[in-house]
Amino acid sequence: MQLAKSFEQAACVLVLLATQQPEKPLTADVLHERIGGSASYIRKIIRKLVVAGLVLSSSGNNGGVHLAKSPEEISIKDVVSAIEGTLHTFPDRGYFDQVFKDVEPVAYEGTKVVNTIFSQADQLWLEFLDQQKIATLIKELLAVKEIPVLDWTNQSEDKMAQLNTILARLRADK
Repeated sequence: MQLAKSFEQAACVLVLLATQQPEKPLTADVLHERIGGSASYIRKIIRKLVVAGLVLSSSGNNGGVHLAKSPEEISIKDVVSAIEGTLHTFPDRGYFDQVFKDVEPVAYEGTKVVNTIFSQADQLWLEFLDQQKIATLIKELLAVKEIPVLDWTNQSEDKMAQLNTILARLRADK
């Protein structure tokens, strides 16, 4: 099984929102500039995150999006569910039933057995992903104990230099 590329983009949206100054929402244009890809596709991803309750959206001159919950409350499972929908990894094309169609009493039970196995595997995978939080991902990715916050909307500043300065300070405080 492979997640859609929109999962990675959605996770990046959440990472950017988690590192954005909370009082300043990010616009879809700023998110698109940082992430790349299609601007309309980024808007579709944002919409899915809003529908899932992970992101809040506001319109107007100072509008944009911001996190609906803290990064400590948002799990990787939340992102997978928002983007992928209900997880069902077994394609269920009926081949197992076809193989045993002439064998009683197992006829038409093959798919049910395999579905049960994969449903259990899906559940275990989702339970694991539910324990993995966006906050932990950011902290481990950046090797810090707290999430750095900056203003991604200010295009006149060198964001990477600013982020590196913040990261150096956070790492020194360890």
